[in-house]
Amino acid sequence: MSADYRSWEEREATAKKTRAEAERIAAEAEAARTASAQAAEAGAARTATDLLAEQVKQAGFKKKLDAVTEAARDEKAELKARRREASADNGTAFKRIVNVAVVLGLLAALPAQLSYFLTLHKEGEKNPGTAWLLGPIPFFLELLAWVGVLGTRWAHRKGLPRWPFWILTASLASVAGYINLAHGTDEYGIVAGVALAATSVIGPVLAEVRDFLEGRAAADTRSLEQRAAAKAAAKKQAREQRALAKVHKAEDKRRKELFKDEFAEYERIIVAHPTGAISREAAWQQAWDNIHLLPLATTADTLAGREEARAAINAVLSNADRTPESEAVDRLLAEIFRPDGGDSGPSQKPTEGGPKGGAGGGSQARRPEPSNAAGGLVGKGKQPSSVRTGSRIAKPLDETDLNKVRKLAQALGSASSLSHSAVKKAVGGGRNDYLLRLRKAVQEEERAES
Repeated sequence: MSADYRSWEEREATAKKTRAEAERIAAEAEAARTASAQAAEAGAARTATDLLAEQVKQAGFKKKLDAVTEAARDEKAELKARRREASADNGTAFKRIVNVAVVLGLLAALPAQLSYFLTLHKEGEKNPGTAWLLGPIPFFLELLAWVGVLGTRWAHRKGLPRWPFWILTASLASVAGYINLAHGTDEYGIVAGVALAATSVIGPVLAEVRDFLEGRAAADTRSLEQRAAAKAAAKKQAREQRALAKVHKAEDKRRKELFKDEFAEYERIIVAHPTGAISREAAWQQAWDNIHLLPLATTADTLAGREEARAAINAVLSNADRTPESEAVDRLLAEIFRPDGGDSGPSQKPTEGGPKGGAGGGSQARRPEPSNAAGGLVGKGKQPSSVRTGSRIAKPLDETDLNKVRKLAQALGSASSLSHSAVKKAVGGGRNDYLLRLRKAVQEEERAES
């Protein structure tokens, strides 16, 4: 057998090995292709991401650039607006127009005057030439008016009176204007004469007006908004002062009608004091005090009427066996023990004229019923008809009720402050003769102890 002979098993093993190697190489190649594809895809994705990031960055830069450009544009517009506002506030346009008008006036007035003076000649002179000797006169006349203008400006800077220079400017400008008026009217008619006169007069007048306005503007450094606000505030204050003056006038008229003597004293006090040294209210109060020696709106008559009313009230309360102190106690108890208890018990409501609606105690104090009136006489030393005739036996005093009245007397500070209605509320109601005997018993106990 030859040396290179191999068995089938060897050849099969070699073939398997070769196939396995080929499969491995194929798998590696496939893996390499897959990795390459993935790398390419990742590279493409990274490229797309980088491109997108670059686009975002460029968009951000563009947005910032647009914002900077817009801000610069707004700043430029704001600067222009501030300049326009400053120019308007300083009157720059007005000053420029005045300067232009002055220059145009001189350009129109000087040639007209030159043509007038240079053509003058002696009367009867034949073949007259140009009057060169009269050439400086137009310049002299025009400059004279500006001497007054510059004098006004200098006087303002030094704080001197300006009206002499105003008179000087008007006079000198009028001379030049009259010459132009006469010459222009003779040569070209009345319209041209007036126009030429205006060229000599209006220029200096406008310059004087400009200097006057500049002086006022220099003295007032407020802004346009501040001046407008101050003007509105001044108008409002003027309206309020006019309305207040109208009220004061009507008030003085009424006072003079109702209180003649007091008003005369009031006027005397106002005149006696320096202007603004005393107010209207203080003067009127002092006048009232001088006449009446009483508070405002109080006179001896009103004080006497008040005392009469107080005496009448005390008389009414005395007749009803009540005092002002008992009235105050009744009002207090009416606020504490509400609703008010009557003869039939706590459920009875207060009637008209009671502590809440009337000037005094309960309804019995205003409109006593016949039974209550009889009981009310006990406080005067008389007995009620039931006790006096013996037709009804008096109810004995309950110790519990006596204790309640004693506690009420202690709360009030004295048994003399006890009132009929207070006792009635304390014990929960009852007949008038019984309640009066309760009060009398407690008062007698207190007097006995004292």
